[in-house]
Amino acid sequence: MTDDLAIKLNTAGAFDTPWLKEQLYNWNVLAEQKKADFMEHMYRCSGRTNGLYSGLWQDFCVREAGPVMRERYFEMMEAVRLYEEGLLEPIS
Repeated sequence: MTDDLAIKLNTAGAFDTPWLKEQLYNWNVLAEQKKADFMEHMYRCSGRTNGLYSGLWQDFCVREAGPVMRERYFEMMEAVRLYEEGLLEPIS
């Protein structure tokens, strides 16, 4: 948030608490938009049509991220084994 916008908000009287001022001053629009975009992706992938977003992260972890990360773990463990046995060249 820009300093002049912070001043305008402060003069409006709605943002008087130090905590809220700090939150708004450090607001990162791009990061927040990315969160919203990803949340929308999770909603679409969930197959829901009821407008409820509760539990989306948990569903995503179980259905999408969990299986992918489990496979990635075993791929990495295999790479470590191959490296330790001298069958994999180090990357320089």
